[in-house]
Amino acid sequence: MEMIGILKRQAVIVLLFICFFPTMAVAQVGQFKLKQVLQDANAGDISACAYLGKMYYEGTGVAQNYNEAFKWYQKAADNGVTGAYTWLGVMYYNGQGVAQNYEKAFLWTKKAAENGAADAYVGLGVMFCKGQGVAQNYGEAFQWFQKAVDNGDPVAYGWLVSMYYNGQGVSQNYGEAFKWTKKAAEKGIAAAYAGLGGMYYKGQGVAQNYNEAFKWYQKAADNGDADAYVGLGVMYCNGQGVAQNYNEAFKWFQKAADNGVAGAFAYLGEMYYAGDGVAQNYNEAFKWFQKAADNGITTGIYYFLADMFYTGKAGITDYSQAKKYAELAIKNDTLDIVGHRILAKLYMYGYAVEKNIDKAEALIEQALAHCKKDGSSDYPCNTMDVKGELFWVMGDKVKAKEIYESINKNAPDFYAKIGETELSKYMKAYKEVDVDDDIPIVAKKNEKVFAVVIANEKYQMEKAVQYAKNDGRVFAEYCRKTLGLPEKNIHYVTDATLNNLKYELKWLQNVMKVYRGEAKVIFYYAGHGIPDEQNKNGYLLPIDGYGSDVTTGYALDDLFKTLGNMPSKSVTIFLDACFSGAKRDGDMLASTRGVAIKVKQNAPQGNMVVFSAAQGDETAYPYNEFEHGLFTYYLLKKLQETKGDVTLGELGDYIKTKVEQQSIVVNGKLQSPSIMSAPLIGNDWKTWKLNK
Repeated sequence: MEMIGILKRQAVIVLLFICFFPTMAVAQVGQFKLKQVLQDANAGDISACAYLGKMYYEGTGVAQNYNEAFKWYQKAADNGVTGAYTWLGVMYYNGQGVAQNYEKAFLWTKKAAENGAADAYVGLGVMFCKGQGVAQNYGEAFQWFQKAVDNGDPVAYGWLVSMYYNGQGVSQNYGEAFKWTKKAAEKGIAAAYAGLGGMYYKGQGVAQNYNEAFKWYQKAADNGDADAYVGLGVMYCNGQGVAQNYNEAFKWFQKAADNGVAGAFAYLGEMYYAGDGVAQNYNEAFKWFQKAADNGITTGIYYFLADMFYTGKAGITDYSQAKKYAELAIKNDTLDIVGHRILAKLYMYGYAVEKNIDKAEALIEQALAHCKKDGSSDYPCNTMDVKGELFWVMGDKVKAKEIYESINKNAPDFYAKIGETELSKYMKAYKEVDVDDDIPIVAKKNEKVFAVVIANEKYQMEKAVQYAKNDGRVFAEYCRKTLGLPEKNIHYVTDATLNNLKYELKWLQNVMKVYRGEAKVIFYYAGHGIPDEQNKNGYLLPIDGYGSDVTTGYALDDLFKTLGNMPSKSVTIFLDACFSGAKRDGDMLASTRGVAIKVKQNAPQGNMVVFSAAQGDETAYPYNEFEHGLFTYYLLKKLQETKGDVTLGELGDYIKTKVEQQSIVVNGKLQSPSIMSAPLIGNDWKTWKLNK
């Protein structure tokens, strides 16, 4: 609420109420009857001319007539009546009896002031302040207002308050602003009461005192000051200087709105939105928020409108309007939070904008940063809720669940208070993904084990591989937490191109070279595999590859040669892919002829062990219930159960048995994982462990 506006409005109309006649002249002329005044004026009595102008201006004893008033004031002024100068300035200023002309208004007002007419000082200050009829000059304005005050004109107090408060024509000084506001109030100027209440409320120029603020707001309201109605509403709403009472707050806001105070529109919208002091009514809330925005109220309005257009709470869902108001909220508030959240949700789903997860994530992080700066909440539940929603949309349900649980831990009644959100809906439908939860954490670090994890899900030319990213992400987590690999030793790549794949293999070669046979390699791949129909060789398919063109893939023979020729203690490969031309859902890739091809088994080299999800012409199926590939699920399950302390022999037996059983039961078809080892290592691999 702007208290300065209250005093300024009083000062702006001061020119209409200036009384300038010398007491003696007024008393003398006041005894005349209209006929006598006219007779004397026509006879050249200049006092009578001035008084006749006054009578016509006010409509005293004669019908009000600004044209006649202007004529007689002009005659008096032409004969040197100083007071008439002031009134000519008034009439030129207001366009009464003459065309409005600020330049002439300024000249007559200045002439009056220079001739000692103290009642012209405020008018002259106003024109310098507003730049009317003269170049705007706050310094000159301040001097004339000060001169008016020095001559005992209390009307000028309000202007001095404004200039000290805003630092116009004088250094900003809340103490001086308070002093003059208090003087005005003590002089009985009702317009100052609300201003005094505002300064006590904000602690500007005086120690903050809610009791004093409430007292002066109440006094202003009792005098019909509609702006003070808003101040009382705020104090009742917040329980400041008076017991909290939403019903009283609503009453005062409504009264202010009925009197056209735009600031009250926003408060009414909030009360209808929350159901405080009135029955909750989103339609009414929307009406008042819209009215506030239409009247130039910006703070705290745009984000409400953005939210209501996004959620359709008022019966209108309009994502374009939600975007418009979210962007306005961000533009008009440097610490905006809600606008960022709404815009993030629009980018999250591609509503009225092109879907962009990166932008959504950036907006949420900005909102969280603003929450921290704002300091209004120890834990930003609403924004974290949207962050959890984003993780769900990204397919990271584990992190979404972690955030949901964190919200419930930090604010147990949050969802009970605000109702269901998208995240809470997702969580209700969420089935526990047991291998994704409670991933065992070991203290020991395996500094000499290096892993490349490739998760190819979204292909440019082929159908997506369901759950591949979740497979890769969780396997990388097991490498870090359960197998003890340092973060820097794990390269996790999603949607790898052919060049990405080659780059990661080159990285492994460089690492193994400098470790001179003292390090281990883990290579994991989830994605499409394709067959060469001519020679029956298998290929990994990068996301930029074509299923019909093996030259765009990466041959298993080349993979095994590259990894097998490295100087390493061991190389363990996990391939959650089939190479028959089938997809995870059992259909065939669009590029194949619809017939599964039985590829030949490529021979591992060096000290390599290869775990493959399926053999020959089989399909590597998904495990829909747990949102993983079937092969990867049981790989993770065994690592979870054993906390990573399992031999490769035990791991192979477990995966092969579980996948075969589950595949027959659920899919009605056999999926039989294979484990192949290089000839040179015989069966020694069966005693190897990934974590040692």
